[in-house]
Formats: sequence, C-alpha cells, structure tokens
Amino acid sequence: MKTAERILLISLDLFNQQGERNISSVDIANELDISPGNLYYHYRGKDEIVEALVDQYIAKMNAIPRPSEDHEYFYKYLFQCLATMHVFRFVFQNIAELSIHYPSINKKLQKLATFQRQYLRESLSLQQKQGIISGTSADIDLLLEIISLILFQSLNYYQMQGDPLGYPDIEYRTLMTIFFSLQPYCKNNDEIEAIKQQILDKTLI
Repeated sequence: MKTAERILLISLDLFNQQGERNISSVDIANELDISPGNLYYHYRGKDEIVEALVDQYIAKMNAIPRPSEDHEYFYKYLFQCLATMHVFRFVFQNIAELSIHYPSINKKLQKLATFQRQYLRESLSLQQKQGIISGTSADIDLLLEIISLILFQSLNYYQMQGDPLGYPDIEYRTLMTIFFSLQPYCKNNDEIEAIKQQILDKTLI
C-alpha cells in the first residue's frame, strides 16, 4: 500500500476513534511511524487529509446503485448508505463543527445531501403511484424529512447514549427505525413482512 493511502486509512481510523478535532497531523505521523515532513510531502496538513477522506466518502455514496422500482431495493439503498456513513462516521460525530471549520467540505456534503433527497423523493413518489405506500404528497414530504433526520442524526444519538459507534448493529437499528416510520404508510403484504424480517435478522445486504 502506498504511503498516501496508508495516511488516509490510519487517519480515518484515528478520526473515527477519537474525533477529528482531537487528532493532529503529528498524531497521524506518529501512528504511521513516519516523520511529519514525510506526511506533509503527501498532504499539506490535516485539512487536506480531511478533505480527501470526505471526497472518498462522497465517491462511495455516489457509487451506490439507486433503483427506484422495488421496495426492497429502496431499503437496500438505505442500508448501503448507512454502512458507508458508518465507515466515515467521524464526519457525522460533529458535523456542525466540521462544516464550520471546512466550508468547502460543507458545500460538498450539502450537494450530496440534495442529490440523495432527490433520489429518495423520486423513489417514494414512485412507490406511492404503484400503491406500495399510501399518503398524500404532503405525507411524502414529511416521510422524506423523517428519513433524512434519522440518516444524518442517528450516529449523534447513539454517541450521546454511550453506544460504541464501532458496533455494526447500529446500521440495522437505524434502518429498523426508518422502517417503522414508514410502516403505517406501507401496504401490508408478504413483501413488507419479508423486508422487516431481513432487517431483524440482519440479512438485508
């Protein structure tokens, strides 16, 4: 593995464990057992490392397939989003402070969030037309808000509760919260029950 790749990998691990604001460039260099000068040769300080990691996160999120014709794939998309957010969870542990400190990163995250919301709205609207879920357009707007809030705030909630964020079960717990938020609007059938069981069994991938 190249040094630049190792720097990002170790930085991501340190940021996830201790928080981005608690880690310095020197800490990263020490963890890698390289000199600060060697680190600066690849990245001119921590700011560039953080931006590179956020770029990785955005690229992985954009690579997630976005099928809209199937209710199960809708939940699979959400799960893959949660899994990716979990890998880059330092971004969401203190997203307000991160956005203030890194304005360029904030713009990128806002653009991604807008793109995600557009897809989710289109998917929910299509499911409404197909009779998979019921409700008015206002209901769809509210469901979209609920999903977005759960997606972006769940890690902060679990951190406040003292739950270890490294535990992957958090992804399924969050997905089940979204499922129950949508369930009153879903047509009760075998497909819905099967999706619910997959989430409970942690087999929806």
